[in-house]
Amino acid sequence: MGISLTRVDLSSADDRAALTAFLTSNVFPFHVRAQSTVAQIEDALRGGSWGGDDVDTYWIDDETDGRVGVIRLEDLQDATAMVDLRLADGARGRGFGSAALSAATDLVFSHHPGVIRFEGQTRDDNVAMRRVFERCGWVLEAHYRDGWPVEGGAPLASVAYSVLRRDWASGDTTPVPRGPEVTLRGELRCADATEAQRVRAHLAEHIALTRAEPGCLSFDVDPTDTDGVWSVSERFVDEAAFDAHQRRVAASTWGRETAGIQRFYVIHGRALDADALIATAWAAEEMLLHPAVRSNPRELNRLLDPEFVEVGQSGRRWTRDAIVAALREEPGTDSSPLVEERESRLVEPDTVLLTYLLRFENRVSRRSSLSRCDPAPRCLFHQGTPVV
Repeated sequence: MGISLTRVDLSSADDRAALTAFLTSNVFPFHVRAQSTVAQIEDALRGGSWGGDDVDTYWIDDETDGRVGVIRLEDLQDATAMVDLRLADGARGRGFGSAALSAATDLVFSHHPGVIRFEGQTRDDNVAMRRVFERCGWVLEAHYRDGWPVEGGAPLASVAYSVLRRDWASGDTTPVPRGPEVTLRGELRCADATEAQRVRAHLAEHIALTRAEPGCLSFDVDPTDTDGVWSVSERFVDEAAFDAHQRRVAASTWGRETAGIQRFYVIHGRALDADALIATAWAAEEMLLHPAVRSNPRELNRLLDPEFVEVGQSGRRWTRDAIVAALREEPGTDSSPLVEERESRLVEPDTVLLTYLLRFENRVSRRSSLSRCDPAPRCLFHQGTPVV
């Protein structure tokens, strides 16, 4: 592949016509306007959007395939220049984007000494363009929520990448300061052959999609010596990247098909790591056993999720409002309940399952609670069974 950049001569009627034809005959689905009309492009040309004192546009030409795209360089008189890269419909996914961006970076820093930073922005879900930035050594600097207008729809998130002149000159990369790296280690455990088959059917796609996420440093899911059990190891650049991964997975085919399969994970690097989450959940659970808390509706509403459900020792189902009202009337008097046989595990990145034996009010019962720490702990579900 031999890529060259040729400056578009907007004083030439032929070049203006060729640029108009290119921009109106191709669809750019991740731009603010996916497809432009001739009138819209002619207005933009007259307004200086494609050429002027601080804007230059270049054809992207390949020695074999010919003209494959255009690249617009903006704000060339500022310290930060901007890039707008557009490939023809049939030229995408063939490496032209990375080659063109590298050539444009060389051009900007070689011919515009006042530019110290070269930046590009794209929609958060434009994975192909994000990969182009990363392959060229550009660094992810910003994530703008609802920052990208969408014609006829709600705005989407946008992201910004850049390369510094000093990094271009030295070949180094200056990283953006981030929060701590997030790691996850654990196991995926199938209860039977049917669950294991669902994992095998969707695992390859799940791994490929996760490794393609911009914030993913590594992602491995490997079979163990035990049939139906996989070891899981994940690394993400920071908590925001890890949380974005969790949201994507929850809505994915993998998330739907493997819902309910047991996970046993330990996560480190979050504002609350696994050990801290579990300790926080236990502290909240013990507060819920204290008469002073049980008689206080405000405290109960703080510690119980609005969708809280309890299955009582009699089998009765209680909502949060019902249990708050009942405990206000009869909070109990035992201020020193005894919690034994404690067990806990993380069932989701922010959700903890607690099980224990409780000696309380001269009764013995086995209890289980599901609490979400997001960030403060709130109990989602509780069940008690008497020991007779």
